[in-house]
Amino acid sequence: MTRILVVEDSATQAKALDLILTSEGFEVDVAPDAEQGLGRIGGGKPFDLVISDILMPGMSGYELCRKVKENRATKDIPVILLTTLNDPLDIIQGLESGADNFITKPYEATYLVGRVNSMLANRRLRSAGTLKVGVEILFLGKRFTITSEKEQILDLLVSTFEDIVRTNRELQASQNALAAANRELEAFSYSVSHDLQAPLRSIVGFSRALAEDCADRLDERGVDYLGRIQGAVTRMGHLIDDLLGLARVSRAELKRVAVRVDDLVRNCAKDLEQREPSRSVKWSINGEIRANADLPLVKIVLENLLANAWKFTRKRAGAHIEVGQGQRGAERSYYVRDNGAGFDMAHADKLFAPFQRLHSADEFEGTGVGLATVQRIVHRHGGRIWAESEPDHGATFFFTLGEPSR
Repeated sequence: MTRILVVEDSATQAKALDLILTSEGFEVDVAPDAEQGLGRIGGGKPFDLVISDILMPGMSGYELCRKVKENRATKDIPVILLTTLNDPLDIIQGLESGADNFITKPYEATYLVGRVNSMLANRRLRSAGTLKVGVEILFLGKRFTITSEKEQILDLLVSTFEDIVRTNRELQASQNALAAANRELEAFSYSVSHDLQAPLRSIVGFSRALAEDCADRLDERGVDYLGRIQGAVTRMGHLIDDLLGLARVSRAELKRVAVRVDDLVRNCAKDLEQREPSRSVKWSINGEIRANADLPLVKIVLENLLANAWKFTRKRAGAHIEVGQGQRGAERSYYVRDNGAGFDMAHADKLFAPFQRLHSADEFEGTGVGLATVQRIVHRHGGRIWAESEPDHGATFFFTLGEPSR
């Protein structure tokens, strides 16, 4: 009977491997660490294959493999290393230690058994006197000496290629599922746009007709109720529009072009002033601000951030909104600063979550979706967004768009 040694410090993982291999007719011995595994390999009945985790307390799987391959009596035992393959150095260190194969976690039972059977079959086909190669390589600034047999190197590279193919297939399946989910989202958006907005328009229309034609028949309380209905419907309409906007920015194709951010800011400021001509706000646009980004999406970012600054400076005498450009590490950054109501930084984690508001609707209107939309656009550009603020001392929103700071 084929004997397999499993070296695994996780009792759960070890038990799973034991059950899989035993059910396939293999005789399995389990060692909880590399030191005990090495002791079992060196004494008693020989093993036909070793399967070892890499990361374990004390001796690693690499070191275990190296000691097995350095020993004349055990060097021909195939060693399979279990890894997440998150680091390219896993492959190089596996080659350096003389590993015959990798199995990537998480794995399916059929995949594991297939890899084990392949390794055992290859071992039977090979002669024991294969010459070794000694190759020194430089990888990621580190020097490694590879002394594995050519067949081992081939096995390892083929197994890595298999893992890549498997990962790509899983990625393709995920992309297909995502595409299907996006189609469902588009259908939902259509339903929201037409099926929900249509009755809202009816409520608005009939409530307006009621106010115009029957106002003289309503007492003060009835007029108040009617006003509340109209206000609630208006807020719901805005919320639907904002949710549709949030969905659209996730689906729109991103196309980077040269953008004059300062021009967009001036246009947005003009629109805000036209909506509320009675307000007096000082605007500071610090020089010529340029970006390489998606023009329509960046416009949405600025409209939301500037509208927030406009809104939260409403109660401030000498309101001031400033927009500029700077540098954060290796990235070009942008900021929108105001001297308005501000907020407590203890609640900053709620800023970009949909429907989360740091001020009551009685103080400042809004649906709580705008900043979530801004964050989604920034992330689509490969950037980040954050804020600094203090209650009653204004707020500054910083964001990057995944551009170098040159």
